[in-house]
Amino acid sequence: MNATRRSFGVYVHVPLCRRRCAYCDFISYVATPESGGRVTAGLLRELEHVPEVRGIGEKGPKPPAPIKGRTLYVGGGTPNILGAGNLGQLIARTRDRFRIPSGAEVSTESNPCANAGVGYFEALLRAGLTRLSVGFQSFDEGELRMLGRSHRSTDTGIFANARRAGVRSLSIDLMYGLPGQRPDTFKKSLEAALSLGVDHVSLYALKLEPSTPLGLAVERGELPPPDAAAADIYYAALDRLEAEGYAQYELSNFARPGHRCRHNEIYWEAGPFIGLGPSAVSDDGTARRRNTPDLEAWLDAVKRGGLPNGDEERPTEEERRLEMAMLALRTRDGLSEKRFRGRWGLGVAEAFPSLAAHLAAGRLELLHGSIPGEDRWRIARGHQLIADRILVDLVGGSSVDRGRG
Repeated sequence: MNATRRSFGVYVHVPLCRRRCAYCDFISYVATPESGGRVTAGLLRELEHVPEVRGIGEKGPKPPAPIKGRTLYVGGGTPNILGAGNLGQLIARTRDRFRIPSGAEVSTESNPCANAGVGYFEALLRAGLTRLSVGFQSFDEGELRMLGRSHRSTDTGIFANARRAGVRSLSIDLMYGLPGQRPDTFKKSLEAALSLGVDHVSLYALKLEPSTPLGLAVERGELPPPDAAAADIYYAALDRLEAEGYAQYELSNFARPGHRCRHNEIYWEAGPFIGLGPSAVSDDGTARRRNTPDLEAWLDAVKRGGLPNGDEERPTEEERRLEMAMLALRTRDGLSEKRFRGRWGLGVAEAFPSLAAHLAAGRLELLHGSIPGEDRWRIARGHQLIADRILVDLVGGSSVDRGRG
């Protein structure tokens, strides 16, 4: 394998929420008056003990030098629960620890109902914030109640406050495929989001988890299951967003020029990243380590000066190859033949014979570059909603599956 690692992403997980939403199965805990301070202190302690990330693919007698972080993403949970002081300190210390340069993308998530005035964002900007992602999900009051969201459709002041303070890039999350959701209802939500002048839109299909209140309500027949209207909603949204100047760059993500989420692109490029906080994952390209998801166990581990390890795995070369293909095929840039061959020493079709049938059926496209060898594979626009089926077939036709017998 020929690979070079020169930068990495950093993800910080703040596992606190004021209450759990009806659809959520993420690792999160209902906040108490003292939990924000405890989690902040724990994250700062973990920051001290995480090892340096070093370059690979560099030749010479000396060990590879430590490399700089490229992006920082603070997610949750609800990071704004920490308050501007704690969150700003966490951002500044993390940037300093991993030498994330000034002006690099630094994102945080927030709920719309957060007490986030102009001063809140000005404090975060001083720490290095450049990007805000707001989980609005819907502008329909009935859908918000069904989802168990704590905000109202009119709680949009956070966008104006962030923009007034000078936050460079604003993103909004919307959900489709909700029980009983009508295309016209989602269209109104999308138009409301666009009216806010956001720079980035993420569209997420609801995944009903059986252990959640919403999943149980559908199972009991109290709510209708999502239906085929989800496909019409998705493709209508693609057309509308593209007409407004938002380019799709991943199955669920759309951005105005210069506003892609660079942090998420590290994941889709199968690049290295560090994760801090309960359940956070780190992957240096060799080993993948997951922190314990238990909040108290995590706090105890970092207090004692150790790493809060949950489990560790070392994916095989075949597994890494498969991951690279599956992640890249989610993007509109697609899977680069040149990059894949340069890293693994074989072509995409050679590694994944099952792609030929999808190409012949029009489910995949092979875009030819101006220079031989710069071809790119990607999922055809009209088949994006069956991407998971194509990717599962990729697993079945790869050497990973054959190697497992």
